Amino acid sequence: MTLTPKYTLSPIGSINALARLLQLPLNRVQYLAKNSSDLYRIARIEQKKSGGKRVTYDAYKELKSVHRKLQHQIFKKVIYPQFMQGSISGRSYITNVKLHTKSKLVICEDISNFFPTIQAEKVENMFMRLFHFPQDVAKTLTSLVTLNGSIPQGGICSSYIANLVMWEKESVLVLRLNNAKLTYTRYVDDITVSSKNYINKQEISDVIASIYGMLQHYGFKPNRSKHDVLGNGSHQTVHRVGVNGKRASFGKEEKKKVRSAVHNLINLFSDGQCSYEHYLKIFSSVSSRVGKIQQLNEYQGKKYRESLNAIKPSIKRFYHG
Repeated sequence: MTLTPKYTLSPIGSINALARLLQLPLNRVQYLAKNSSDLYRIARIEQKKSGGKRVTYDAYKELKSVHRKLQHQIFKKVIYPQFMQGSISGRSYITNVKLHTKSKLVICEDISNFFPTIQAEKVENMFMRLFHFPQDVAKTLTSLVTLNGSIPQGGICSSYIANLVMWEKESVLVLRLNNAKLTYTRYVDDITVSSKNYINKQEISDVIASIYGMLQHYGFKPNRSKHDVLGNGSHQTVHRVGVNGKRASFGKEEKKKVRSAVHNLINLFSDGQCSYEHYLKIFSSVSSRVGKIQQLNEYQGKKYRESLNAIKPSIKRFYHG
């Protein structure tokens, strides 16, 4: 099992080679790199529960098409270690949760304000050391994927960079924890360490200190308000999913919310005043939540899925269109 991410293609050896990869004239690549910070718009501003705001950005079409090519030609050509669980095909917060079930101890940490604190210098270093790109290529790529010197949340390439930016120190840390029979995973900015065996207070302190030391090296800070050490005598949760039992499961409240959402959708299906577009939007949201339940409880999820199959948007359009 590899613990170090690996780029599977030959390095991009020059700016000209990068332009060919992007299928753009060299001067166009240089222009986009120089002016990239002007080619974003604010997509959403959300109020965080902990205070402050989360700003999500969207690149304009000309820059977004470059980001898509970088996603497919660079970031999707990387083999990602199993401990990286966020924003990677075939992995999700559900797969992350499943790695920590039935543990004697679960340690949860969160990286504070993660994306805005991923600075251009760290991104350039990643392109040079992990991908082995020459500095001029690394610098150009960094300019293309950053906004005013940091990584924009919501950018097509941002989650991949978030996975890879700590790769050197993180791979070493994971190896050490694995050797101590501890399971380490990171889902974007959420770090979880669990143990199937009892470990003492000093060992717990050492694990936490090693995580904080890694974060400090890269200029990140832990969100101490989300720090948790959960013994198996307490209700252990990862991403608000219970992990105490043999298998991960949603709590009673979450199950109740999904059951209520399915019931409300059934009523909405019969509502002749509800537009097809509105119904489609609500159906998609409920279907996604049922999908999550189904990953953890196949029997319960199957019952909900059967209910949804009887009230698909296409059926509503046929009867109520």
